[in-house]
Amino acid sequence: MAFDTPLNSNDQSFERVLRAGLPVLALFSAGAPDAALDDVLKQIAKSEAGKLIVAKIRADENPQLVQRFSLRGPTLLTFKNENEFSRTELPNATDVRAHAEYLLGRAPKPETAPPKRAEQSEAASNVPLHVTDATFGREVLNAPLPVMVDFWADWCGPCHRIAPSLEKLAREYVGRVRIAKLDVDKNPRTAGQYQVQSIPTLLLVKNGKIVDRLVGALPEPQLRMQVERLLKA
Repeated sequence: MAFDTPLNSNDQSFERVLRAGLPVLALFSAGAPDAALDDVLKQIAKSEAGKLIVAKIRADENPQLVQRFSLRGPTLLTFKNENEFSRTELPNATDVRAHAEYLLGRAPKPETAPPKRAEQSEAASNVPLHVTDATFGREVLNAPLPVMVDFWADWCGPCHRIAPSLEKLAREYVGRVRIAKLDVDKNPRTAGQYQVQSIPTLLLVKNGKIVDRLVGALPEPQLRMQVERLLKA
């Protein structure tokens, strides 16, 4: 069967994608892929229809796949005969094309960049990181940097009001503090574990320990002050 557009897959459907009988190029993203990546995925799906399957998976919404493939952030994975064939973290459009050519046997395996130091990974994460029940321990409790975690939900008006401030802080404090977001509706286990009863609730975490808890839509200056306190804690 030929698929000439990228398939949106998830925890429940990805196994069927792998068993469809074609090589698979899968992008696991934290949120919607940026325009450049989305365009190249569409181009490859159209030009290589019948030769491979292009899949898109929201890693922040599919913790089973994150755990299964040990994902640490946005990652491109390729599969052949249902087995992992290649991978690259924080892929760009050039990476996607190179791995597609390798998957189809037209080019050598792309060089794998050396593992990124924590500081390098954080430099690439200048937006809030979406975490889940499955990734909370790794990305928050075991993070190499202090973390401010926003417990939120899509229906929560105050949560949306503070979102621009959190995005700004993520850019300003990149490499020093990690800003993370956890959707309480999709991740009730962690929300219950930390007794989050109203949102937004912000947990300040350092070296795996909760050092403070903030409740409500705080103004940006107060959020910045709390980040500074977290750095000094």
